[in-house]
Amino acid sequence: MKKKTYGCLLVAMLVTLTACGKISANKAQVTDFTPIIDNDGADPWILQDTDHYYYVKTTGNNVTLQRSDELTQVATGEKKIIFEAGAQFESIWAPEIHYLDETWVCYFAANKAGETQRMYAVTNPAADPFEGDWTLTEIAGMDDKFAIDGTVFEIGDKRYFVWSGWEGYENVAQNLYLSEMLSPTAVKTQKIKLSQPEFDWEKRQTPWINEGPQILVHDQKIYLVYSASGSWDNDYCLGLLTLDEGQDPLEETSWQKSAQPIFKSDNDVLGPGHNGFVKSKDGSEDWLIYHAARWDHSGWNRSIRLQKITWTKVGELSLGAPLAENELRPLPNGEPPRYRLLADQAQQSGDFEEITDEWSLSEKAIRGFFSPSDSVTWEFQAPHAGRYDLLIYLKQEDAPSAETNSWIDVTVADQTEQLPLPAAQYYQPIQVQMDLAEGTNEITIQSAIGIDPLCLDRLEIVPRS
Repeated sequence: MKKKTYGCLLVAMLVTLTACGKISANKAQVTDFTPIIDNDGADPWILQDTDHYYYVKTTGNNVTLQRSDELTQVATGEKKIIFEAGAQFESIWAPEIHYLDETWVCYFAANKAGETQRMYAVTNPAADPFEGDWTLTEIAGMDDKFAIDGTVFEIGDKRYFVWSGWEGYENVAQNLYLSEMLSPTAVKTQKIKLSQPEFDWEKRQTPWINEGPQILVHDQKIYLVYSASGSWDNDYCLGLLTLDEGQDPLEETSWQKSAQPIFKSDNDVLGPGHNGFVKSKDGSEDWLIYHAARWDHSGWNRSIRLQKITWTKVGELSLGAPLAENELRPLPNGEPPRYRLLADQAQQSGDFEEITDEWSLSEKAIRGFFSPSDSVTWEFQAPHAGRYDLLIYLKQEDAPSAETNSWIDVTVADQTEQLPLPAAQYYQPIQVQMDLAEGTNEITIQSAIGIDPLCLDRLEIVPRS
């Protein structure tokens, strides 16, 4: 069931055509966004420093580092591959980047041929992680059992490593383990088991799973949020362990486990899990980043979403429910306004029709793109020349599958970019950075393939800092 969004009427009033048919920037300006920030990805992690947000996710055969000035735009930021799997590893999972002891450290799980996943790190002493050399090392002190999703947290003058792993050498269940760290790439050999799957909602698929631990500290309490059940299905969700500051994290009894999940499928968002935490630019807000299924039972085809965390009156963590795809929320504090142009404000050339769609922001969308020659063009009055992020919200009309990806051509002046449209049951942003001139810009989109009908909701334009 669609939830009503406070921004729909406001958008309809704000985004209007000028008398000359060009969309004026001041008329299109908005200060809200919808939750999907990356249309294809899993296991998101963001690190914030004084200047940038650094973003990594599972990409399969490498570790790709991205950075951006804006939290909502991490998926379009500067990009660099900092490590390639090459012949030594078959896959790389769930990277996390940290800055520890004046060194950049990126943790990830990887497996060599014939082995299960183990925890590794690449390190770089350069001040700028986009410069210098990255060196690979296995995390010393860990045993030779399956281990993934390692993360780091500090209490006082001690640092700890927490991960998901097997108790033995068979894939029966994944538990959460904790060790004190000797250095950013070494742990003490003694480990404790923090959590094992025990409730029904942690054991909906086999093997039983606790994984993806993440730490958030607030009001003298440590929150360890973890993912439970199978990541490949709709039952994936988030559970919670808590620790009061002053208690020993190496004592299993110090941690209190919640008997119910704190974040699960709702509002047509399926299988939400493997989260991270990050703050707004001004540090005043806490935000949750996580992945969810792109369609019902989509397996490991996920998108990445962002939503604000709330705290109860007594200071307890409350994640609420996942926001529906079309729920508008205020941008994170400190982020600049963006411009929103609806589909029916564009000029159409070809076989298009206007349709009613409750999941569109205005409940209207444009259906078409049967031929590569069919096009939709907005004329946008840019307030200044420069680099802009373009976010085009599209979806495929037909039932999605991993094999039905489409491709979209985006053209501004003499620039054309061809971008993938991953299969999904919802409108998702197709994102690209392009240069806009001051004044009138024609922004045109076309299907690079044609044949399969696409539905177009809107275009959003975000100025780069």
